[in-house]
Amino acid sequence: MSIAGQYHVNLFPYEIPINPGNPEDLERLEAMFPGREVYLVVGSDVVAHASFYKKSAHNDKVRSMNHIVIRRVGDREADSGYNPGMLDCITGRLIELELPAELEEISSSRIRENIDQSRDISDLIDPVVQEYIYNNGLYLHEPEFKPVIQAGAVTFKETEESDPSLPLPIQKPGDRLLLLMNDTEGDRPTGAIRIRYIAPEDLYTVIRDVQLCDIVQRRTHGKVLMITGLYTDSRSSVYDTEQLLLTEAVMRSFAEHCDYAIFMPEDCDCPDSVYSAIRRQGFRKPEEASGDADLYVADMHAPLILLANMEATLKEPFSSNDRVLRVIRKTQQKLQLCMTDLYPGNLVISVSGSVLYHRLVERIITLNDVPRQVQVPRQLGEMMCVPFGKILRGSVVPNTVTKTLHTDRVYEPDLSACSVEAYPNYTPLETQVRAIKSFRRPAILVDDVLNRSGVRITAIAPLLRKEGVNIRTILLGIITGYGKNVLASMGLEADWVYYVPNIRNWFMESSLYPFIGGDQVRRRTMKVAGLVPSVNFLQPYAQPLLPDTSEEAQFAFSECCIQNARDVLAVLEEEYRKLFSRNLTLSRLSEAVNMPLCPDRGTSLDYNPNLPASVYLENDLEMLYRSRVKRRP
Repeated sequence: MSIAGQYHVNLFPYEIPINPGNPEDLERLEAMFPGREVYLVVGSDVVAHASFYKKSAHNDKVRSMNHIVIRRVGDREADSGYNPGMLDCITGRLIELELPAELEEISSSRIRENIDQSRDISDLIDPVVQEYIYNNGLYLHEPEFKPVIQAGAVTFKETEESDPSLPLPIQKPGDRLLLLMNDTEGDRPTGAIRIRYIAPEDLYTVIRDVQLCDIVQRRTHGKVLMITGLYTDSRSSVYDTEQLLLTEAVMRSFAEHCDYAIFMPEDCDCPDSVYSAIRRQGFRKPEEASGDADLYVADMHAPLILLANMEATLKEPFSSNDRVLRVIRKTQQKLQLCMTDLYPGNLVISVSGSVLYHRLVERIITLNDVPRQVQVPRQLGEMMCVPFGKILRGSVVPNTVTKTLHTDRVYEPDLSACSVEAYPNYTPLETQVRAIKSFRRPAILVDDVLNRSGVRITAIAPLLRKEGVNIRTILLGIITGYGKNVLASMGLEADWVYYVPNIRNWFMESSLYPFIGGDQVRRRTMKVAGLVPSVNFLQPYAQPLLPDTSEEAQFAFSECCIQNARDVLAVLEEEYRKLFSRNLTLSRLSEAVNMPLCPDRGTSLDYNPNLPASVYLENDLEMLYRSRVKRRP
C-alpha cells in the first residue's frame, strides 16, 4: 500500500516463495528477470546474524549475488563501521547505504511501541498503512521475536524397587511407584503415586473384600488400574501435583490394556487435595459400596479429555500474573467437576498444556538430535518443525528450524459444514506449503490431538506430498486408536506423547471460552478489528456437541464455560487497567489474548469495540438463562 503511487515499484508475488537459504529459489528468482541485474536488499543485521551468510554454510549462491545492504548505524554487531570485514562474505556487487538520520529512527520496534501506546504513527509510515493497521487490529502488544519454548523441567520416573528414601513404600509384589521429579528442585521427588495392574480374576487376592471385588468385576472384563497411594510434597513449586500424577498414571495404564480404575488408599490418610483431584478425574464412590469404604471407581473405556491450555493462550505479562493464574486454576477445577457430570462414572483426563508442550519439545529435539538449550552460534538440526494446529503456534523450538503452517477450521454460517483453510491474514495453504518446501528439510509435523475427525492432517498431507515435502513423522500430543488407523491408511509415520485407545470426546480449554477461543465462522467482514467471527459449541451460541447427555448437563456445561470466560476476562481487564491505565476493550483484546475471537451474531448485529468482553458475556448468560424460564400455561 505504501508504494501504490510509485512507478516501476511492484510487490513480488506471494505465490512464489523465495528462501535466501535455498540456492534453487535464488536461481529461479534470477531466471524471472532475464538480462537484468538482480540485487538483494537486506539490513546489515541480516548479514551479521543469518546462518546462510556464514562462511561455514553450504550455500555460496546467496553470498555470490548482488546486494544492497542498509547499514544499521550504532549496532556494534551489525554496523560495518564497528566490524569492517563483516560484508566480505558477499562476493557479488555490493552497495552499502546509510539511511538519513530522520529515517534511521524509524524501526518496527518503535512502530509497535507507539501502537501499544495509542500514539500517532503517521510520521513513521504511510497514512494508508496506518489506517490498515488500526482497522485490522495489528501489532497490539506483539513481541518482535517469536518465543523459544524450552524442554520442561518436570519429568516422571517409574520404579518397582523398594527404597526407604522414597515418599511411599513398595508394599506388595506388583506395586509400581511413579515419581514426579522437578529438575529445578534437586533430585528429590515432589510427588509419588503407587499403582498396580490387576486382572479381574485376581482382584480378591489384592482387595480381600468380596463385596468390593464384585462391584468392580461387574463393571469390567479387562485389566484394572489400582491406585493405592498418592503423596505430594507441599513445599514443591509445581502446581496441582496430584493432577499431574493421576494423569500420567492413567495414560501409562492404557499400554497395559486397563479399562477400569479404582482408587483405594492402603496405608495413608490422604489429604483433601488428593480426594479433590480424584473427583475431578471422574472417580466416584459406587452407590452399592458401604459408607465407610474408601473406594472410588472410574470407567476408562471411553474417557473425556480436557487439554488445559489457558496459560499458553494469554500473553505476557498476564500469563504469569498471580491473580490471573489464580482465576485460571479456579475456573479450570470448576470446569473439570462440571465435565464429570456429562457422563457420570466416566473417566475425565485433564492434561496440562504446559507439560504436554514441553514434552513435545523434548521429543522434537530428540528426533532432531539437537541440544536442549539454544546454541550460539546456532547449531540447527537436519529436520524442521512444522506445527499445523493450535499447539506451538507462533513459537520456536530450540536449535530447530520452526515454520508454522497457519491453518484454521472454518464453519459455514449455518454450521452445516466446515473446512480447513489458511488462518486470516495468512497466505493460502498452497503458498505456505511451498514456503516450507523451500527450506529443503525433512518435516516433523506437530499437532495436539488426533481423534476421529483428522480434518487438518487429511487437508494438508496431500498438499505437502504434491510439493514433494519429505514428511519424516507426525508428532502428536495425544492420539487414539482411530487416529493411528487414519495415519496408517495415509502411509504416514507417527509418534506421540500419550496414546488413548478410545475417547468419547475431547476439549481444548481455551476453545470453550467465548472471545478467548473457538472455531472460525465464514464471514466477509469482522465486526471488531482483529477479532475473527467464531462459534463456541455452547448454548446460546450453538447446540453443544455432547451426544447422549441430558439437557440439564448441557445447560450446566454451557453455563460453566461462559461464567469461566467472564471471570477470567474480568480479572484480565482489572490487571490490564492497573498496568496500562486504560480499559481492555474489544478493540484491544489482542494485547492480552493470543488470537482472540468474537462470537458470531450474524450480519445485522454489531459489537461496540469500546466495551470489554466481560460485559457481552454477562449478556450471553442472561440469554442462556432465558432458555430455562418456564412460562405459566
